[in-house]
Amino acid sequence: DIDKLDDIVNNQNNDIGTIIVEPIQGETGIIVPPDGFLKKLRTICDKYNLVLIFDEIQSGLGRTGKMWAGQHWGVEPDIMCLAKGIAGGVPMGLTLTRSEILDCIKVGEHSSTFAGNPLACAAGSATIDSLVGDNLVENSKKMGILFKEGLLGLKDTHKIIRDVRGFGMMLGIEMKFDIKDILFDGIKNGILLLYSGKNILRLLPPLVMDEDISKKSINLIDRVITSEEKRRNV
Repeated sequence: DIDKLDDIVNNQNNDIGTIIVEPIQGETGIIVPPDGFLKKLRTICDKYNLVLIFDEIQSGLGRTGKMWAGQHWGVEPDIMCLAKGIAGGVPMGLTLTRSEILDCIKVGEHSSTFAGNPLACAAGSATIDSLVGDNLVENSKKMGILFKEGLLGLKDTHKIIRDVRGFGMMLGIEMKFDIKDILFDGIKNGILLLYSGKNILRLLPPLVMDEDISKKSINLIDRVITSEEKRRNV
């Protein structure tokens, strides 16, 4: 409850140093925060001199139709954690932070076994070049709108769909039943669907998806959901 958070922090006697949050929660159902939530977090952190950390490992790098998910609400964190898409499939992770925070670390105080790997860094640089040069963030926004419209159309025709939510290429379909059979049926029909909880399908299409693939994907999702309804006699 964001309205109670101010009181909670105020009553902790300076025992809280940071607040860390996913701007859009990926692993717990593609949960989009209500408008004003992240701005309120920023205000609270500024008020009590706390560090605001965004976990953009899944939602960052164009996934939601903006380079960073926090930009949807105009909120900038003090620290941002990145990984997954940063190097186009090559394992890599990194942390971005404000200069005043980074300057607190003396030379030798921070180390990492695999930091500075030449292959990972080259892959990361090439990925950023492609995201910007090939307009993939804009494509994520454009195709995400089209894809979500198709999913909302399925919601109108399938009783077992409870909700469709998300931004860009980070979308979720909340079902009324367990989705295990839908996942396996999707593989058989040529579409890889992810889960985010027992009853939520997580959709993370590639940022290069075009209109043709979007339409084909909607048709395949329609097919597997129809099969699930038949199995359940809905």
